[in-house]
Amino acid sequence: MRSALLYAALSLAVITLSGCGSDSSGSSALNPASNVDLTFSTFDLANTPQAPETLTYTLFSDYYSGIEPTGADDTEQNRQTANDIRRHIDIFIRATPAEDGISYTKVRNPLDLMNQIISVGNVRNFDEGRQYISDRIGESAAGTYNSRSAGASIRFTDQAATNAQLALNEREWRYQTLDWRYVPKTANESSLDEKVYRTIQYIARPVDAAQQDQQPELLSLLAGARFGAPDFSATGYNQPELATADFVSRNHGGIEFRQEFIGEEEKDTLFIKNSPQPVINFRRHGVLLDNENPDCQRVELNYAGSQVQIYTSDDEPARINDQGENPDDYENPEDVPTVANPDYCANQSEDQAKIVWSTVPTADRQ
Repeated sequence: MRSALLYAALSLAVITLSGCGSDSSGSSALNPASNVDLTFSTFDLANTPQAPETLTYTLFSDYYSGIEPTGADDTEQNRQTANDIRRHIDIFIRATPAEDGISYTKVRNPLDLMNQIISVGNVRNFDEGRQYISDRIGESAAGTYNSRSAGASIRFTDQAATNAQLALNEREWRYQTLDWRYVPKTANESSLDEKVYRTIQYIARPVDAAQQDQQPELLSLLAGARFGAPDFSATGYNQPELATADFVSRNHGGIEFRQEFIGEEEKDTLFIKNSPQPVINFRRHGVLLDNENPDCQRVELNYAGSQVQIYTSDDEPARINDQGENPDDYENPEDVPTVANPDYCANQSEDQAKIVWSTVPTADRQ
């Protein structure tokens, strides 16, 4: 059903398809990636009568609404903090908030668009890539589809933005990498075996300094996902086991989003990085920090426990040596054996959360 609904929406948006087959881009039997050139009426994704659930399957759909506080924790300070987090996410995914403020009516970003195009199908080379990986799974033989190594170009064009002569990165998106790779069982029987890994990379095209202010905020994204090979399908939507997406902006630092769909505690975690202005007001919650805009902020939503936990640290390296020192202080830091730093916000334990609140339940998490 999901594929049918999404296809109904995107079939209206896609105007032309060109170069979608195995052509001069260098595809081969061992890597079927070839040129893909798509023109859309718009890059915007929104629910339509033909596809009323389009936004349900965008990256932040569950997290965006799922961080809303409830019960005794439904206080003004918690609601405001949740809204501040959403408004920061909006910058990176180009979300248009709904009137309720806890959902959105439209998104516009290269990752959500690519994810939905792949799920819907009907782009010949992408379909060939997934079929190739599916065939390799059936043969228990390693396989790779990689646009970069094949020298293949992936270009999406927004017709409305082009007609309006908008900025280059508003009207054209080029993807540096689309990669699927299958890792079969090995003699070592690693937990990383019998998996399919997917990578999507987008980088905004360079422009003259005079044009930079006209460009969208998003500079780049790098997204990865892991799928169980036995459940991987050449058509429709594949539910990942794990997924991550790293967004970098021109003026607002970056965010990283990690998703876990397996295990007893399904959770999504947002990392806020290098924002020039504070996103989370810890003082609002009675938490006094030496730096009100710490360099590591982690906002974790546990779906099973319906709870948000916010962690923070400042000037703490992600890894340290066995003496607790930062490897970067050494002449050759890459040669220093390291362990995870328990004081870094990404590694902190549950009892170190600075802010905690109960959330509304999230049904049918996607």
